[in-house]
Amino acid sequence: MKKSIMGIAAAVSLAVVLTGCAAGTEATTDTTDSTSSNAPEGLVNANAFTACIDPEYAPLEYYADSTGGDIIGFDADGIRAVADYWGVETKFEITSFDGLMPGLQTGRCDVIFGGLYMSEERLQIADASAVMNAGPAALAAPDLAAKLKEGADLCGLRVATQAASSNTVSVEKLSDECVADGKEAITLTEYPKTAETVLAVINGKSDVLVETNVAAAYMATQNDGLLSVANGVFDPDTTFGVFTPKDGVLTAAVAEALRALYDDGTLEKIASDYNLDASIVDVY
Repeated sequence: MKKSIMGIAAAVSLAVVLTGCAAGTEATTDTTDSTSSNAPEGLVNANAFTACIDPEYAPLEYYADSTGGDIIGFDADGIRAVADYWGVETKFEITSFDGLMPGLQTGRCDVIFGGLYMSEERLQIADASAVMNAGPAALAAPDLAAKLKEGADLCGLRVATQAASSNTVSVEKLSDECVADGKEAITLTEYPKTAETVLAVINGKSDVLVETNVAAAYMATQNDGLLSVANGVFDPDTTFGVFTPKDGVLTAAVAEALRALYDDGTLEKIASDYNLDASIVDVY
């Protein structure tokens, strides 16, 4: 699966799964000029790095004005950074989520740099280079968030999650560990929508909400002063990848570019720009 999608109000909504059809794609593109090409062979468009992207997943890829215009976010800026590293233009092929992998396979784009988990299913049909570690994260009022350092700190607290999400499973497992260690169980409340988990904490119905770390960063940004991310409560359990065509000529070149941008601090800076914990960026 890609990520848990969340709707953006007081929060963001995200939820997606791998699919094999290309319905709902559109040809709108965005280009950014660069100079003195040092690009690898095999680009779909000469002198351009073309990425299939679904700008509906803040803070990784989303429209700056919510409905159109510039596409920003960690992934979008990461795509631009790779293009700059090669000295070529950036080109976005905007598509719905279910068109991302088909777009890559049919040659519409060079890469999917878009918050996709490196699942065994996807790796059977495409190559991928690791870029970010993902997993659950805890958000709470700033004073409480500062006190939450490990999973055991949630024992005895009221925790909100989106119903039927992987985060719910993580909290249930943690609650069982609390009880096994002789501590008070977590009081878990599930809500149909992620925005409702945000309101539950802000309104005092829950102490903590648990959401995917990348989404949690955006929630904290949108609720500044009301919510903060408590880093370190959960360990990352999945890896986001940058996908290239299976056994293609770009796979090694993209991996090399990501490592160079990681080593020189570019990816860390981009993560910080979007309120992401820079420690989750990992290309090795």
